[in-house]
Amino acid sequence: MYFSTTTFTLAALFGLSHAAPSPSPDDNDYIPGNCGVHVTQWQKNENGVEGDYQFDFRIADGGGNTAGQRTGVAIPDYQSTSVPSVPPYLLTVGVGAVDSDPLQFAYAGQKFSSSDGCSTGKYDGGKREMDCGFGC
Repeated sequence: MYFSTTTFTLAALFGLSHAAPSPSPDDNDYIPGNCGVHVTQWQKNENGVEGDYQFDFRIADGGGNTAGQRTGVAIPDYQSTSVPSVPPYLLTVGVGAVDSDPLQFAYAGQKFSSSDGCSTGKYDGGKREMDCGFGC
């Protein structure tokens, strides 16, 4: 099935995402510029999660410092979640239903995906790694 950008945008705007905890960093200082997110995505039925994809997210600021993180996040098909960080906006991540559906990302009006704007590896051992950049 196709997971459209419109569906992702509407889901993010109208609260169809999972609640995200507060940012863990105590310091509101970050280095603006080119931020990035490193993502580990487990396939369904891997890493102890049954029918959902599971993710680890690490956001880095313009200096490469950890500026936000969430681990062990299960996201159901066609849903999204937010990753809080020290930079002033939430990174929203949406998933499709099958391995070939790209992940959709949004940050402060910027939109990108695992197939356009990210360096995405192939699944190996039930998971794949990706790195994406965005302005912060």
